[in-house]
Amino acid sequence: MSTTKVAPAEDTTAPAEEGTTTAPAQESTEGEALKQFPESGFDWDKTLQGNLLGAFFYGYLVFQLPGGMMAETFGAKAVVTAGMLPVAILTLVTPVLTEIHYIILFVIRVIVGMGQSVMYPAVTALWAKWSPPMERSLLVGISLSGGQFGNAFILPVGGLLCAYVSWQSVFYVVGACGFLFCLLWMAWVHPSPAQHKGLSKQERTYLERTIPTVAEKDKPAGTPWKAIFTSLPVWAIIAAHTLGNYTYYMIMTQMPTYMKEVLKFNIKANGAFSMLPYLVFWLSMIGAGALSDCLIRHKVSMLVVRKTFAMLGLLGPAAFMILTAYMDCTRKYYAVFTLCCAVGMTGFGFASYLVNHGDLAPDYAGTLFGITNTLATLPGFVAPVIVGAMTPNGTVDEWRRTFFVAAGINGTGALIYLLLARASIQPWSAAKEGVVVKNVKLSDSEAELHKVKALYTQGAEVKRKISTMRRMSTILHP
Repeated sequence: MSTTKVAPAEDTTAPAEEGTTTAPAQESTEGEALKQFPESGFDWDKTLQGNLLGAFFYGYLVFQLPGGMMAETFGAKAVVTAGMLPVAILTLVTPVLTEIHYIILFVIRVIVGMGQSVMYPAVTALWAKWSPPMERSLLVGISLSGGQFGNAFILPVGGLLCAYVSWQSVFYVVGACGFLFCLLWMAWVHPSPAQHKGLSKQERTYLERTIPTVAEKDKPAGTPWKAIFTSLPVWAIIAAHTLGNYTYYMIMTQMPTYMKEVLKFNIKANGAFSMLPYLVFWLSMIGAGALSDCLIRHKVSMLVVRKTFAMLGLLGPAAFMILTAYMDCTRKYYAVFTLCCAVGMTGFGFASYLVNHGDLAPDYAGTLFGITNTLATLPGFVAPVIVGAMTPNGTVDEWRRTFFVAAGINGTGALIYLLLARASIQPWSAAKEGVVVKNVKLSDSEAELHKVKALYTQGAEVKRKISTMRRMSTILHP
């Protein structure tokens, strides 16, 4: 979370060893507010501040898998509401309860982490039911990129609130936004197309025909845990997601220290530097999703698309990390550029291994994402420790080695995914052999999806022409 400190007030505390970030904009903003506590009458040392900042991630780590499983059982709408509504309420009351004792704040932040942890697994399960494969990358990319945009937007806003209003105002604003989100989520989101009464018959038919599913009679009696953990394609996702996150967390948690020790300037003096990586990441996630879906619509194999984008999302950051290793204070702005490119290239993974769960097992997408994201959160704890151990003196040579290590880790993830990844429904996701997708053989499903898409588009065009002709007839023959 150290890269999210855009302290407007004078702040001389060290920025590097206070935890990690995962994406939620709220966590970044609360971190900013917490940094203001010592200047607001709270006699808390750096160790206690770090423990309070890290409390969020204890809750965030443990509820990934249960969140995904609950989304599959009770629906993503109910699970996200149950997770985020307490988060919004607790955020609003945090300033008041903090006055009582710091232990209460610690407990609140653990609960907030638990509430936010269900978001990504639940959303993954939701899109598995709502997004056709040829549109999934863009839809998932847009929805998950909101966390990056939130970070990019709220960092300068949070800094201004702390500087000109109070640290308490950050919690009030973020809590109010969270409460508004819950209201909109409950009003607009539906668990599946079949439960959305506002859909036209044509649109519902299109979604039901193009989204691969397994018939209820063909589903296993319970979650096939053994098959999941012995599935090589699942381990391909785990490897790519976990190893790829090492570079992301390393940059996000250690960039301020690197810029201070090697590039010789303080990133906290300018909020734009803190928001820039998130902004680049946000744009790349959306762009990668759009490009991925475009290729699939033009009949490029889904497996080829998933593997290609994984290589871009893993080897791209590795290449920019190697370039950054040779930067110093005489090339500080080039170094900022290469670091932002490394983070931006990571966005291609959101059109690859981060949507691959729904390709393998749509009915278990939430469970799979819960498993992979739990393991992929661990680099957030590990990366700062490794970097700290490798840079005791903060020299250019020490930092260069850390970038080489990160590049090697990313390369390993790319190789594993390239060899093991798949992009079709796996046999273990159904109890019977010969899985069918709405009466379409699995091997022919991609061709059928393109055919249905074309028919749907043609039907919509015919409907528009008929509507236009009726309006013209009304005008000519009132």
